[in-house]
Amino acid sequence: MSNFQLPLPIHQIEDDTLENFYTDNNLLLLNSLYKNFDSLQQPFFYLWGAKSSGKSHLLKACSNYFLLNERPSIYVPLSKSQYFSPAVLDNLEQQALVCLDDIQAVIGDAEWELAIFDLINRIREHGKCLLLISADQSPSALAVNLPDLASRLSWGEIYQLHPLDDAQKIKVLQQNARARGIELPEETANFLLKRLDRDMKTLFNALAKLDKASLQAQRKLTIPFVKEILAL
Repeated sequence: MSNFQLPLPIHQIEDDTLENFYTDNNLLLLNSLYKNFDSLQQPFFYLWGAKSSGKSHLLKACSNYFLLNERPSIYVPLSKSQYFSPAVLDNLEQQALVCLDDIQAVIGDAEWELAIFDLINRIREHGKCLLLISADQSPSALAVNLPDLASRLSWGEIYQLHPLDDAQKIKVLQQNARARGIELPEETANFLLKRLDRDMKTLFNALAKLDKASLQAQRKLTIPFVKEILAL
């Protein structure tokens, strides 16, 4: 069997920020995270929720926050674990922040479970690293084979992230549009929600395409223009 593997896709600073993370559904979580950014008291957070509840956005945003403040941080997308090995977790306790996204993707794999278990232990012993883990289920619902890992996943603060309702999605889309320097009328935003997949990644990608097209055509984001550009 070949030992060849692709390098870990290191997270780069991008558009996911704490400023554009919709906080109303998760105020307690955000308040606790900010406290631990400044003074580490709780080294472990477990965040879970359904698709489009904002887990990946929040983990990337936290990593961005640390990187922009010149503090070492790493974001590990475990949904892409086929491209790298558990060895990527070695020595990560030296980081100020470690974000493990979509842990459910590697649960059931003995090598990954042991590597995550060892990392949690090292982080607790080191005492200077904040660990954020996300999943699509609560810790007790995950089918973890390693009993010691199952118990450690419940060591810290546990929060369920709740998806945005339609009114909140429209508000977020309009805020994102304004940040790009364009206006997204409410009726156009409603149209996007009705005609596209309702997850925020799809909606943001559509908005980015519309932003570029409206700039080139010098057109406002009317429903006819949106239909034309997105072929809806």
